[in-house]
Amino acid sequence: MNAPEKNVVRLALCLLVIGIVVRVLPWGLPSIETFEVGESFIVANEVPLNVARDSFATNDDLMSKNDSISKNQPKKERKTVKKVALPVHINSASIDELCALNGVGPKLAEKILDTKNALGAFKNAEDLQKVPGIGKKKLEKLLPGVIFD
Repeated sequence: MNAPEKNVVRLALCLLVIGIVVRVLPWGLPSIETFEVGESFIVANEVPLNVARDSFATNDDLMSKNDSISKNQPKKERKTVKKVALPVHINSASIDELCALNGVGPKLAEKILDTKNALGAFKNAEDLQKVPGIGKKKLEKLLPGVIFD
């Protein structure tokens, strides 16, 4: 392999390493979400309502339209997630607490509550296995997070 070919291979390896670092590391690359043009302030990925894409708009037009858009739009509300401490008391747990268990979604949590109401309180793992949708593997995942009263 001659010198130019070695340089190409080195460059390819450097680019591969840089690509892996950028892709895998948790912080990633910073993005530009807002920027200033002259005296106006523009937010990226926001299209003014009354300005057509092929029409010409000045910075003042964009500024006034962005202000009116931000005033009219309701702010997004974040859902608060209730923290559940494991292990869960299976006989007194709510749907949210059951959903915190490994492998349990809202439908299975509802089935667990329906079975508990129909057959009575769960006394051991065999009673929990009577719930439709819980087999041996699912039961093995559930048992570390469950307390039978």
